[in-house]
Amino acid sequence: MMGRLFSVILSLSISGGLVGLLILLLSPITERFFAKRWTYYLWFLVIARLLLPVHADVNLMEYLSVRLAAVESGLTGADGAAEATADVTGEEMAGQDTGQTGGIETVQNTAAGGKVESAYSGIDTDNNIEGSRRELWLCMAGILWLFGVLIAVFRKIYIYQHFAGAVRAASAPVTDDRVYRKSAEIQMRLGLGKRVPLYKSTVIDSPMLVGILKPCIYMPSALLAEMEGKENDICLILHHELVHYKRKDIWYKWLFQAALCVHWFNPLLYVFNRKFNMDCELACDEKVMALLSEEGRRAYGNVLLDVAQKNLCEQNIFEKNWMMHKNVPTMTLLEEKHTLKERLRGIAHYHKNGIIMGLCSVVALVMLLAVAVVCGAAGVSASGGSTFSSYGPMLVNNKGKAYQMYDDDALIAGDSENDVWRAYNYCGGDGNVKVSKFAFNGSDTLWILYANRETTMEISSEFYLRDGRFKVVYVGPDQTVQTLNESGKKNTVKITMPEGRNVIKMVGQKARLEDIDIAYSGIRKEDLDGIYDSETVEHAYQALEGKRPLDPDSLEEACPYLKDSEVSELARKAWEDDVALSEKNWENLFIYSDNELTAQYLSEELQAGRCEGFDSSILVKIAPYMKEKDVSECFRQLLERNAVAAPDWGEIFVYSDANLSAGYLAKALREGSIDGFDEEALGQICYRVSTKPLTDIVTAMKGTLSFDGLIEYVLPFVQKQDEVVTCICYYIDLGNVLTDEELQKVQAYVSEEDFYRVVEHNGKKK
Repeated sequence: MMGRLFSVILSLSISGGLVGLLILLLSPITERFFAKRWTYYLWFLVIARLLLPVHADVNLMEYLSVRLAAVESGLTGADGAAEATADVTGEEMAGQDTGQTGGIETVQNTAAGGKVESAYSGIDTDNNIEGSRRELWLCMAGILWLFGVLIAVFRKIYIYQHFAGAVRAASAPVTDDRVYRKSAEIQMRLGLGKRVPLYKSTVIDSPMLVGILKPCIYMPSALLAEMEGKENDICLILHHELVHYKRKDIWYKWLFQAALCVHWFNPLLYVFNRKFNMDCELACDEKVMALLSEEGRRAYGNVLLDVAQKNLCEQNIFEKNWMMHKNVPTMTLLEEKHTLKERLRGIAHYHKNGIIMGLCSVVALVMLLAVAVVCGAAGVSASGGSTFSSYGPMLVNNKGKAYQMYDDDALIAGDSENDVWRAYNYCGGDGNVKVSKFAFNGSDTLWILYANRETTMEISSEFYLRDGRFKVVYVGPDQTVQTLNESGKKNTVKITMPEGRNVIKMVGQKARLEDIDIAYSGIRKEDLDGIYDSETVEHAYQALEGKRPLDPDSLEEACPYLKDSEVSELARKAWEDDVALSEKNWENLFIYSDNELTAQYLSEELQAGRCEGFDSSILVKIAPYMKEKDVSECFRQLLERNAVAAPDWGEIFVYSDANLSAGYLAKALREGSIDGFDEEALGQICYRVSTKPLTDIVTAMKGTLSFDGLIEYVLPFVQKQDEVVTCICYYIDLGNVLTDEELQKVQAYVSEEDFYRVVEHNGKKK
């Protein structure tokens, strides 16, 4: 019974993973053309596929299982059985008897003579000994799986209860009447019949909605104090959390957590969970923005930036003592720093979807639903076995460097390289590495220790090697390699480390392992000049110290492990040395650095004439992480270099101080130091610039403005009569004479007196 249950769970896990991967593959298309809520609710198909053991008569998982069984039978010499099984078609499978045993699906074929074959394994009663062994292994695996489910469930409940209890214990009702009135006003606008309580708490760093049966909104006390008098910003925060409440997002999130508990062994689900949480926030942002004006949407983006700058770079006391709230099912305004860019981009490019896009979304949903049903759970008989491997296939190049490294000390002593690195429940840091399950081919650095004198340390290690080869090694400063543990049995080795670079590595050759535990001890900090856990982090610190040139390929991996100020210094070092950085490099430098300090360094380097590769496309990438005035200053430097591309004008003005940037642009146009700014570019910025700066830009364009551009991009946005007349007269002074039809169009934007002034000025030019 337990074996059958576990077999179906494995099948559901595989089929749910396939549906989730399909959603991820289609996400670049769905996110571009469909509303965010469609992308968000697509994840319900994955949840349903993971939790509901149902399928259509045409079942892709069963069909693949039968084909795989045929191959296995053929390889073992059972030609007749393999041939009979391989000839099973989808139509024949549809005609099989399907039975339900304790709610678990099973499918059996009855052949002549009463012999029962498993459609999953292709083993008949003549092989009952092998079948019994497989059933025993399945049963044992099922018991372990059930034990893991219980642990996962109790762990989630325990963490949540302690999190919610800590938040409530350090909270108090919000007493500010203005905030309460804003909350009540939004709830009324959203049609919420039940009032949602509002509290402030000292142990959270972001506004959040907590609770299942009785949800409450909790605001950080520090944030409320800093935003005192900014009721409009607080209103946007409350609006975000109340949209989550109205859509029952917290229930949806708990449902996904239930699927994670059942399929705790499937690493894909943790990738899906990360994307699911991001889609949830993007869908909520979309709903909020639908009710806001253009200025409101911009203010909403500024609120996200403010919360990120004030809180995401710090860890509060609660996070150190309990658990980071991102591991708890709550609805948080801003959970992770790396999602900020995606949300700000969604705000900047927000547009309402039409009816056609809505219909296309429905069609796509129906197609994905059909795929989810076809990828159903495969049936398993009592004598069957599972073909699922928790590690997945080990595809390696037997002639590659990673594979050959195991027996080559020279390769081991060099930089780490691997082509398979899959871990489940990997935990490293503070001199200890633990892994529950590990598939590995090649080498990987655990610790790099720079000794300033001869010293000793102890390396303890143990592991269970299921397949392949694996060892823990020590590499000395002279590149000699010493094996510390290759058997897997628990041992402790004492090492005398000479002065210089000493490395502890693990090396594998198609290795599949469990329960890895490696640690170092017995070393004094004063005997070391530095400890690094990878070559990339080592390279980054050495680049900071000027010991080697910066390798831009290492930035993405190294930056998350450095302090914010260190990443800022690394950025300045890269610019001083004129290192060629990609757009991704630039973005990582700002994501993980002290944004204000990095912006200051960038401005200094630009003024010094460095950063030759810096252009408007890079500025657009990093602008969401900078202050408005800093974006404007970088924009000024780009204008002086004539390095602003046509598609980037609008986004630069979104993130900069628009009026300050407009002043820089007008000056550059008058001086003739830029080209490429035309009325199409004007159309990108006109609605973000105030009247006087817009007039200055128009009067500096020197003949590149058409009458259609004047009507479409200038007059509707120049609200003062004198400025309107100035723009029209300037257009005429450029050598243009308005026709009677054009004068009629202009008349709608000026007073009667000003219209006669325009007519008189136009007449002088005829």
